[in-house]
Amino acid sequence: MIKISEIRKSDNKIVVLGNHESIIQSILDFDYLSGKKEGSISSIVTGRRGFAKYFWGRKEILVPTLASLSPLPFSLGPDHKLWLLNLLSGRRTNSATQEFFLNHPAAAGAALFAENVPELHAQDLIKQLDSKLVVGPSSIGLLIPGYLKLGPIGGITPDQINDSHLTEAGSIAILSASGGMTNELINIAMTCGHRLSFALSFGGDRFPILSPRDAFIQAEQDPKTKIVLYYGELGGDDEYELVKLKSEGLFTKQVIAHVAGTVSSLFPESPQFGHAKAKADSSKSTALAKRDALRSAGFQVSNSFSEFITLVSKLKSHYG
Repeated sequence: MIKISEIRKSDNKIVVLGNHESIIQSILDFDYLSGKKEGSISSIVTGRRGFAKYFWGRKEILVPTLASLSPLPFSLGPDHKLWLLNLLSGRRTNSATQEFFLNHPAAAGAALFAENVPELHAQDLIKQLDSKLVVGPSSIGLLIPGYLKLGPIGGITPDQINDSHLTEAGSIAILSASGGMTNELINIAMTCGHRLSFALSFGGDRFPILSPRDAFIQAEQDPKTKIVLYYGELGGDDEYELVKLKSEGLFTKQVIAHVAGTVSSLFPESPQFGHAKAKADSSKSTALAKRDALRSAGFQVSNSFSEFITLVSKLKSHYG
């Protein structure tokens, strides 16, 4: 699996499956505001050959549209890394993603945007793509300031990109299953005067391709990352995998974590929250139990979201 530090050294190119104009334009705006000479969107697979109009700053440009995933209208050099942004529906995500990597086995990874990908499809993708950096399903993407914006992560307007300083490198990584909370944590970090090393959303479905454990390993192996902001939820055993990671000495960096869903303890049976995994099926998977486990392992864990914000605000500014 490619490391975050390798992505910073690469010329990243993106193939988009599906034509979501605002997301695609936001990536081009990010590239332009990052000072790149050209956009990272190489082509858009729409089912027909032609061109789509977008903007590069104030200049109108044409992005090639393709009838299929192969061949690509450009050749990859030794410094290029190829990425997939899959914006297709949930039931088409598996077949289209596998077709992309079959045609382009050297591609670095992907972001899978669709919700409600069938669980068997997600499990199949996990088996097939364990060597790739793939976030999703139901992910808003991966962001590395100045280098790669793979999805709507961080916002879709130039003002959002500018106001959140998404092109300026720092030392804080943001990791969350929730797309909305990923963006909220980015906003909190920026409001408190910090900058990002990278940010990603695992995805809100039950079986994300990139696990939280593997995302924490990415943060550990990234020399620019000093602190991780993590937002978790009740349900599942992801936090216990993080505890194990720390106990094995495989994760050493500072973490500020919040695990949401303590209100479930007020009900006789845990309710289902917004994400597929967000339901406590046992006492071990409640938000309170997972907070205690993380805290006992040495993670800094907030008792409320307002306390989480306070903890972030007390950090020293972390720029690159």
